[in-house]
Amino acid sequence: MYSYPYYRTTNTNGTITVSGEHTLYVDPDQAVVSIGIVTNDQNLETAQSQNQQLSSKVVQSLLNNGVAKEDIQTSNYQVFPQYNYEDGKQTFKGYEVRQVFRVTIKTIEQVGEIIDDAIKSGANRVENIQFVQSEPIESYRQALALAYQEAYQKALTLSSQSNQQLNPKPKSITEQSRPVAAPYMNTAYLKAADESTAVQPGQIAVTAIITVEFRTH
Repeated sequence: MYSYPYYRTTNTNGTITVSGEHTLYVDPDQAVVSIGIVTNDQNLETAQSQNQQLSSKVVQSLLNNGVAKEDIQTSNYQVFPQYNYEDGKQTFKGYEVRQVFRVTIKTIEQVGEIIDDAIKSGANRVENIQFVQSEPIESYRQALALAYQEAYQKALTLSSQSNQQLNPKPKSITEQSRPVAAPYMNTAYLKAADESTAVQPGQIAVTAIITVEFRTH
């Protein structure tokens, strides 16, 4: 009886999975500011009328400083009954009316001046100053490319140390980040009209994170 030789095939293919992360620091070119007007009166119509008059002055101030009309949006309008509490008794004292504008300022070097003029015109609340880039996608793409290079260099190192050959064409790439700008700089405060507003935007951190799987043999 003839016996055929037995051949065993060994699969030497493998994979290396690595992560890559890179952060770019870029200068913002716009600011988004919430500017509010708060008025109080025992009579609701009076409080609303005062708020509307001051709001019109604030909007005009923004327009005079070069802010485009489409970059001024009402983001919030609220009316609150106000009460005093004494000896366990609730006494009505009037109404508070709040109107908040979301303002996009495209001349970033004028942010402080524009805020000051809005305060002088009647604004009495400024909050949520956010510095942004008008074209964040391009910066994110640069960070993404550098994150991939980091992942590739890691894979080269690991394949060399484990006596494997790396296939430079990745098996899969998973993007774990999104092109998100810097978070809000929380600066909720009430301002006096004679104060000078010094605003330092700093830089925006744009981070890309990926996971890459490479084949080896």
